[in-house]
Amino acid sequence: MRRFQGAFEQVTNTRSAIHLTFVTTAGLLQNKYSGIVQSEVTLDDLFGK
Repeated sequence: MRRFQGAFEQVTNTRSAIHLTFVTTAGLLQNKYSGIVQSEVTLDDLFGK
């Protein structure tokens, strides 16, 4: 994801902040890589419970 973010910044020549957001059915698993994700959207967020 960090490589993708770096490539995106380079290709688009953006100076704006880029926030990694995961859209997922079950939520984000907390592990050593989950710290790079700023936010997540689940099905419950989209459709309510």
